[in-house]
Amino acid sequence: MLKIVGVGICDGQITERAAKIISEAEVVFGSKRAISLASKYIRGKIFEIKKFEKEVYSEIEKIGAEKNVVVLSTGDPMVAGLGSKIRGTVEPGISSVQMALAKVKEDLCNVVVIDAHAKSAENEFDLIDRKNLLILADKNFDPSVFGKKRAALIENICGNERFVLGRAEDLEIRSDYVIVFVWR
Repeated sequence: MLKIVGVGICDGQITERAAKIISEAEVVFGSKRAISLASKYIRGKIFEIKKFEKEVYSEIEKIGAEKNVVVLSTGDPMVAGLGSKIRGTVEPGISSVQMALAKVKEDLCNVVVIDAHAKSAENEFDLIDRKNLLILADKNFDPSVFGKKRAALIENICGNERFVLGRAEDLEIRSDYVIVFVWR
């Protein structure tokens, strides 16, 4: 049985259900960070995922067919996470999207979430005419494409966090773990 479990983005965000699922697993896979967030609940054998690619996911699925396997996903597995990459049951977690929305005090129903982390998403930016945009980004993202629009930059949530409000064209990204929020 294979389960993909969200471990949140900060210490202390693992739900009781997720903690139980993790503690019952025979084998636990996850990134170094995800393993660290869940370490106090892990009883099974631990394998760090170092390459996030199809071949690795296939291997995990094979092991999951024979053993009780948990794959840890930072944040929520269904928000730019492992839930859509590995076949299994998903247990949600608290995502960086939820954390960012709490910081800018916006409702998820008023937002379009765009994944521009390590990829181009420019064809989706025209949605700004109808909704606020929450963009999962990295150092290569250029918020100046939104000009003078009001924006927020949130880098390294739950780490060495930096939160900046201003015009999109003035935002300077310094991290590979960043959310850019742009009001329409």
